[in-house]
Amino acid sequence: MNNLARQKKKRRIINLSIVAVCVLLVLGVVLTDYLTNRTTDATLTKEQAQAQIDELIDNLPTSVAKCSKYVVGATELEVLSVAPGGERNYEVKVKYTTLDVRSLYEANKEEIFAMAWEYAEGVKAEGKKVNATMIQIQVQSYIMELLETEAQPLSGEVTVYFYDVREENLQMYLSDEALDHLLGGYVSVKDDISATTEITVGGETVSIASDNTFRNGINQCFGLKNYDAEKPDTASPLQQWLNGIKLDFHKNFIEENRWLYLVEGVGNTLALTGLSLLLGIVLGLLTAIVRVVHEKTDKLYYPDKIAKLYVSLIRGTPLMVQLLIIYFVLLLPIGIERFPAAVLCFGLNSGAYVSEIIRGGIMSVDPGQTEAGRSLGFGFGATMFHIVMPQAFKAVLPALCNEFISLLKETSVAFYIGVADLTRGGIKIRSITYSNFMPLVAVALIYLALVLILTKLVGILERRLRKSER
Repeated sequence: MNNLARQKKKRRIINLSIVAVCVLLVLGVVLTDYLTNRTTDATLTKEQAQAQIDELIDNLPTSVAKCSKYVVGATELEVLSVAPGGERNYEVKVKYTTLDVRSLYEANKEEIFAMAWEYAEGVKAEGKKVNATMIQIQVQSYIMELLETEAQPLSGEVTVYFYDVREENLQMYLSDEALDHLLGGYVSVKDDISATTEITVGGETVSIASDNTFRNGINQCFGLKNYDAEKPDTASPLQQWLNGIKLDFHKNFIEENRWLYLVEGVGNTLALTGLSLLLGIVLGLLTAIVRVVHEKTDKLYYPDKIAKLYVSLIRGTPLMVQLLIIYFVLLLPIGIERFPAAVLCFGLNSGAYVSEIIRGGIMSVDPGQTEAGRSLGFGFGATMFHIVMPQAFKAVLPALCNEFISLLKETSVAFYIGVADLTRGGIKIRSITYSNFMPLVAVALIYLALVLILTKLVGILERRLRKSER
C-alpha cells in the first residue's frame, strides 16, 4: 500500500514538473517576443524620409483628378527631423507649404453643388442618364479656376510616422490627419462632400441623401489613390498571429451576436439526437424482440424476415443517402417539415443498430436463466420480462450510451436538408464572414466537448454497474 502511494506521489510530481516547464517556456517565448518588439534595428535618414514622402505624395492623385494634381504640384514638403519612436517606428517632423483647399471649398461649396445640380437636371430633362464622371467633368473646370485664382497659401508642421513591418524598407504611415494637413484640408473636403445630404439651389433646399452618383461626381475632382489610412502592423509574427485570431474570433462570433447561431444549433442538435434515440430505442427493442422470439420459438416467421430486411437495408446504405431519400423523395411531397424528417431518418437508422445491441444482450444471458424461470412456473413472456430483460439491459446499457454518442455526431449531416443544427450554424457564420477556420473549428470543438461530457457520463455509469455486480 505504501509502495502504491509512493508511485502515485512520484507520478504527481512528474506531471507537475512537466506542466511547470511548459508554462515557463510559454512565458519565456511571450516575454522575449514582447521585448524584441519594442525597438527596431532599421535606420532612417532625413534623405530617405524625404524621398519616400515626396514619392508617396506625387503618386496620390488619380489620373483624371486635375484638381488633385494641381494641389500636389503646388505642395512643398521639407523633412525637419527624424527621431526613433516607441513602437518600432520613426517620428518624422515635416514642414509643408500648400494651398488652403478647405477654406476655398467652404467659401464656394454652395456654388459648386448648385452648378453640379443644375447640370444634372439639364441632362435628365433631355432624357439622358447622368453618371459621376459627367458631373466631375462639368464641375472640375470651375474648381480648377478657383484653385488658380483664389486659393491662399497654407503652411505648418506635421508628424509623419515610418514603421518597421519587418520588410526590406520602413513603411510610411500617412494618417487622415497628417494628409489633411499636408494637402490643405483635402480629407476634410472629401468627408464633407460624402456627408452632404442637402443643398440650396435657387433659394430652395434640395435633398441629395439618396443621390450617391451626384456626390461621387464632385468627390472625384479630389480623387486620391495608393493611400491607406490603416496603421501598419509592427507586431512580431507571434503577436500578429494572436491578433489575427482575436480579430477572427470577434468577426465570427461577437459581431452581430453570431455566436447565437451556434447556441441555437447546439439546442437543435441535442433535441434531434434525443428524439432520434428515443425512436431508435423503441424500434430497436421491437425489432430485437421479434428476432429473439423467432430464434427461440420459431414463431413470428414473417415479422422476423421484415425485421432482418429492415436491419440489412439500414446498415447497408449510407446515412446521408437515407436522409435525402426520406426527406426529398418520401416526406417533402406530402409536406413534412425538415426537423421531423430528420428525426424519423436518424431514429430508423439508430433503431437498426440498437436492435442488434439489444438482441446481442438478450442472447448473451445464460440459457440457464430461462430454464430457471420456467422451473418457477413463468411462461416465455414472463421469463423474458422479469428475468432475461433486466440482465440484458444492464449488459447493453453502456453500448446504448455509446450509440447515443455516435448518433450525436451522425446528426451533423442534417444540414444537408436545411435543419438548423450545430453544423448548419457554423456554415451560416462561414457564409457571412467568408472565414473557414474559426467557424468550422468552433463546431468541431463543441462536438468534441459534448462527446467528452457524454463519454465521462458513460464511464461513471459503467463503474456503478460494475460495483452493483460485485
